[in-house]
Amino acid sequence: MNGEKEVLISQFIDNELSLDEKITFVHEIRTDRAFSDEAIELLETEKLLRTEDIKVPPVPIFSEKRRSFLIPFGISTAFAAAAVFMLFFRLTAPTPEPAAVSAEHRFILHMPEAQKVELAGSFNGWKTIEMNKTDSSGYWQVSLPLNKGEYAYSFIINGDERITDPTIKAKQADDFGGENSVISIGDRI
Repeated sequence: MNGEKEVLISQFIDNELSLDEKITFVHEIRTDRAFSDEAIELLETEKLLRTEDIKVPPVPIFSEKRRSFLIPFGISTAFAAAAVFMLFFRLTAPTPEPAAVSAEHRFILHMPEAQKVELAGSFNGWKTIEMNKTDSSGYWQVSLPLNKGEYAYSFIINGDERITDPTIKAKQADDFGGENSVISIGDRI
């Protein structure tokens, strides 16, 4: 019964009893001196356990005026950070290669018996370019602006015969069973 009394006292302290149970509890305490002493002892212990409210420092609350002051500062800081970020990547980004500079390249062919000599190559999508005859020596020539790079080309004699440049050693086969001369303009790739 001693354990039951402790539970009843605990429920009374924690306010877990209905009004009828509280009335019964008070009657028991008035009639049973040992029960009354035990209840008082547990109440004293509970009093020690429940210390005064711990004082928690107040959380600072900023007024709207203070917040409105901080918002522009935060926005300007964000813009400054974004500007620094963009400047950093602008300065560290690789610079694009400058546009290739064109240089005149002179194509020459000695073909005294030809009536017409044309040039076709990868530098202009294989369109024919008429070459100029230089007096009666039998030389044909044309100068073209070419960017740095590697180009394949052929001479077309009298509109139907394709030949490679006899002064250029580098050759490559084309897709039609023929051959083209290959030149490299500027730095080698």
